[in-house]
Amino acid sequence: MSDEFTVAVENFVRMAPDAWLAAACVTLRSHPAAVSVEHVLRQFPATNNADLSFLAVEVVRQASGRMSWEALSWVVHTAAATHRRSQIDRDVELLWSGPTPANQIPARRIDQALYDLIASAKREILLITFAAAKIERLARELAKAIRRGVDVRLVLEFEQSSEGQLSYDALKAFPPDLIDAAGIYHWPVEKRERNQAGRPGKLHAKVAIVDDRVLISSANLTDDAFNRNLEIGVMLSSNRFRRHLGEHLSGLIRSGELVELS
Repeated sequence: MSDEFTVAVENFVRMAPDAWLAAACVTLRSHPAAVSVEHVLRQFPATNNADLSFLAVEVVRQASGRMSWEALSWVVHTAAATHRRSQIDRDVELLWSGPTPANQIPARRIDQALYDLIASAKREILLITFAAAKIERLARELAKAIRRGVDVRLVLEFEQSSEGQLSYDALKAFPPDLIDAAGIYHWPVEKRERNQAGRPGKLHAKVAIVDDRVLISSANLTDDAFNRNLEIGVMLSSNRFRRHLGEHLSGLIRSGELVELS
C-alpha cells in the first residue's frame, strides 16, 4: 500500500466515531468487488460531518482497483483497532480550529470533537462557556441528547453579572425548549472579586464534560470560534481528571459560587 493511502486510512479512522465506522465496514463487506465507487459511497451511513465525508471518499477512491471492498473493510477495521489501542495508552488528544501547517496531519477540529461527544453521550453533558452565539447545530445535538434521557447542564456568563463585560447573554443562543429542559447555572456578581478598576471577574472557562471525557479549549461556543478563529484544545479520557473536575464543580455549586437559574 502507498504512503498516501495509509495516511488517508489513518486520518479516516481518527475522524470517524466508532459506531459509524463499524457500520461503514459492514457496508463495505456487503458489496462485491465489481460494485462501483459511487454505489459504495451512496450506501455509507449518513453523517453531517463534511470532513468525515471527504475522508471517506478519499479512502474509497484510493482503494478502488487495488483491493476488494471486503478487503478494504478489514484494512479499516484493523487500523481502527490499532488506533483505539493507542488512544487507551495516550489519553490526551490535541484539538484545533484554524489553519493547519502544510504537510502535517491535521488535529481533529474542536467543534467536531464536541459534536461527536454529544452524539454518543449516555448520561450527562455539562458545558461551561463565556460566550455563545450562532450555534444552531450544537443546540440541535443537545436537544437530541435530552430526548435520549441525557442530563444536560449549562454554566453560562451573563451581561448583567459581568457588568457589561459580555455584551450578549450566552443563554440567548439556546432555544427556549432546550433552556426549559436543561439545568442552567451562573456565577452571581456578588460572589466575584473586583479588580482595581472595580470590574468583577468573568466566568471565562471553556469546558465540556460528557460522560467520562473532558474537552478543555480556548473556544467559546460561537460560530467564529468553531469556524474562523485560531483555537486550541485537548480532550482527556482520564477517569482521574474527570473525577477531580467534577468534584471541583460540584463544590462550587454546594458553596453557592455557582447558582442554578430559577
